[in-house]
Amino acid sequence: MKTIKAHSHTDREKVIKLIAPYIERKFGSNLIALAACCSFARNDDSDYSDLELTAFVKKMPDNKPQDGVAKIYDGMLIELIWMTKETYIKTVLDVNEHWHYSGSDRLVPIINEEFIHEISAYQPKDLKENCLDQVIGSFTEVQETVSKVLTAISRSNHQGMPLLFFEMLNQYLKILSFLNQTPFTTAAKMIAQGRKFPIQLASFGKLLDMAEAGEYQDFVVLKRITVALFEELELLFESIDLPLSDDNLDPDKPVHKMRRMQ
Repeated sequence: MKTIKAHSHTDREKVIKLIAPYIERKFGSNLIALAACCSFARNDDSDYSDLELTAFVKKMPDNKPQDGVAKIYDGMLIELIWMTKETYIKTVLDVNEHWHYSGSDRLVPIINEEFIHEISAYQPKDLKENCLDQVIGSFTEVQETVSKVLTAISRSNHQGMPLLFFEMLNQYLKILSFLNQTPFTTAAKMIAQGRKFPIQLASFGKLLDMAEAGEYQDFVVLKRITVALFEELELLFESIDLPLSDDNLDPDKPVHKMRRMQ
């Protein structure tokens, strides 16, 4: 492989020193700060991890909310995004539909250490309320993926099941993240972290076992677990007084907000 090579944490540190002057030249006086994030910032980057950088600017060129570039340098993927402080807080730190992935967004300062420490100390407001709002909005996505899995089972669609199964699993992980008000630190650890959530569903561990063992093609067992798990989620929603179904067909009076349309 020519465009994928193994690198160490030290290799990435060297690349940061090389690329930082180019970033300073690109943004000039518009640059406020620069940080490395994700696996490098957590110091758990491995041989084939990419290097992700975030630049904070005073004003976005062309009035875009954010922008970025990706380069492959000596077999290492380097991703640079840039945005204002306000956009970073809104899209990464405050609770939104992608917040369940935000546990990976730790920052290590490269330029302007004081600024990076200040933004890293930010805590989202109304965490519980906003997470519950995301739970309500995410339920329709769970319902949709569960329906697709049950349809595939009824049609003996083994070929289509892998993608449908893991999409359903991903939606359950997402909704449990919001229910527990805890974002995931990395995709590679989502299943392990999901097993440890305090707010849990009794059959969820069985679904994770099927995923790890690759046993989701056993449609008899899969249907039993899928139905049981969804019923447990319905009961959980009822126990915390979250609405599930609409009692009207008026689109101006929805119970559920469709996140894809926001």
